[in-house]
Amino acid sequence: MTLPPFIRSRHLVRGILVVLLLFAAVRIGFPFLVQTDTVGQEIERTLEAWTGADVEIGHAAEFAFWPYPRVTLGNVRIVASADRSELAHIETISASFDLFGAVRGKPVFGDFDLMRPTIRVGWDAEGVFNWRHSGWLMQAIDAAKSVPEGQAIPELPEERIGTINVFDGVIEVAQDDGSAPFRISDINGSIDWPALRRPLDLTLSGILNGEMSRWTLDCDQPLALLAGHNATVRTNLSADPTTMNFEGIANLSTNAFIAGNMTLSTPSLGHLLAWQGKEIPSVGNLGHINAEAKVTTAGYTAKLENLKLTLDDAQATGVLDLTMPPDGLPQVGGTLAFDRIDLRAFLTAFSPLPGDDQATTGIDTAFIHQFGMDLRLSAKSADFSPFSLQDLAAGIRIENGRASFDIGDSQFLDGRMTGRIALTEQGFSGGGRLQMSLNNVDIGAIVNTLALPGPLPAGRGSADFELSTDRPLWATTASDMSGQFRLAMGPGTLTHFDRRAFEERAAKNAFFNFSEASDGSFDFVRADVQAKLDRGLAELTKAEIEGNEKLLTLSGMIPYRSGSVALAGTLADRPQADAGAVVRPAISFFVGGSWPEPVISPISILTGQQPRQ
Repeated sequence: MTLPPFIRSRHLVRGILVVLLLFAAVRIGFPFLVQTDTVGQEIERTLEAWTGADVEIGHAAEFAFWPYPRVTLGNVRIVASADRSELAHIETISASFDLFGAVRGKPVFGDFDLMRPTIRVGWDAEGVFNWRHSGWLMQAIDAAKSVPEGQAIPELPEERIGTINVFDGVIEVAQDDGSAPFRISDINGSIDWPALRRPLDLTLSGILNGEMSRWTLDCDQPLALLAGHNATVRTNLSADPTTMNFEGIANLSTNAFIAGNMTLSTPSLGHLLAWQGKEIPSVGNLGHINAEAKVTTAGYTAKLENLKLTLDDAQATGVLDLTMPPDGLPQVGGTLAFDRIDLRAFLTAFSPLPGDDQATTGIDTAFIHQFGMDLRLSAKSADFSPFSLQDLAAGIRIENGRASFDIGDSQFLDGRMTGRIALTEQGFSGGGRLQMSLNNVDIGAIVNTLALPGPLPAGRGSADFELSTDRPLWATTASDMSGQFRLAMGPGTLTHFDRRAFEERAAKNAFFNFSEASDGSFDFVRADVQAKLDRGLAELTKAEIEGNEKLLTLSGMIPYRSGSVALAGTLADRPQADAGAVVRPAISFFVGGSWPEPVISPISILTGQQPRQ
């Protein structure tokens, strides 16, 4: 059985009217029943109970009851009870409250709005935190500390907090050296913490070191975290210089640690360093960096496992160990395995190489005194323009202001390469040393790649370099190095040298340009070259190129700084085992002028003697 439509309509209308009248009565009547003085005193007491500090109200409380009841306090100061130092100044604090509690004289507050707060953070001479007092929140934290790890925190009185909204805030952190405090300004966002035993959700943005930054934090057990127990944390920091994410376990006890998954990305390492107040031009050249790792910290150390690292276009995996002792230098160690790496770009991040386009006045290299490194590298392919290495095994080390890069092994032009680049104890400004060994490599490929002019050997061989410079490394060129060089080759070819044309022109007892005998090649069975280098001057102490029939020897000076040569040489029959074999007289000559077009002077012209036939 159903009621007639007109009866249903009449009851519905009456019900709606009753509800509206009751709502209007409550909204109109409750403000007259609320004890506003009590509410104003109660919010002041609540703030003091939270912080454990004294709260001074500059302006009387103001009330609004529409669309919901709120109380607003103006010119609020929070001061330490002991020394009356100001902990915070807030232009206005407003909070919602429940009408029923306010009528009974026991309002419950929530949804706080802090307008233009300035919060001051610091430590006294004994290292005591200026906000660490005996307030309600600290009492709750102390109570949670007494609960064994893993057990539920018991119910706490007055555990409601609510949502705190911040508008145009400032945080000032005092500096130990007495300089101006570190400031984070234009802070806006919210802290959603319904109750002490409920999850915490924080979202704040502000200007940090001149960059707009955004920080989010989610914690399932924030009270346990503040009490020094383990808690699950999810946090993100994002700004133009970097984006960082972490998800895992955190602990804020005296043995604080984190353990979980972390990602970090920056489009420009130089920008990130500048944001941190540091400018290292060479390191900043690394550009884009992206890292993903499982991170675990203990004390002053952090271990990054299962690391996936991207440096510009190079990708690597490995493990890194970071140490940041309070009274020592930060240390970086570990192993990185690359598929492909630009070795020149990587090296210049830690050790500017000779010939780099750096300002002749130098660069700031103080950073090599600010941290240590012991890093092992491997790469399937390592580019060092214009060459490429395969299966590289290397290490980079920075210690006590000295830096070195060692190639333990690598494949190079179908042979092997090992080497070392090291700074002197005076650092970059004091120069450095270069040692390199090539074993069974394609020497001709080196000559062709570098497009070196003139008669040069082609074939497989081994070479050793040992060079040094006392000039600032960034201002060093090949003409500033000193040391020694040795080349040993088996069968090969001396390009751009026509032996028969050379002999014919030398026999004419006249000067001639070397280009007249360069249309050909000279096959040899061995070549042995040794030289000493002294800042742009090479002394050729031994150069023997032995063909099937002839032996070419050279000695003298090559001032390669000016591109000239001054050599004495002979072209003689190769020694024969047969004592009765006919041996033609050797051709002696002098090579002078500019390379690669020197002038050949037969010795007979210089001595005035006719050549022997």
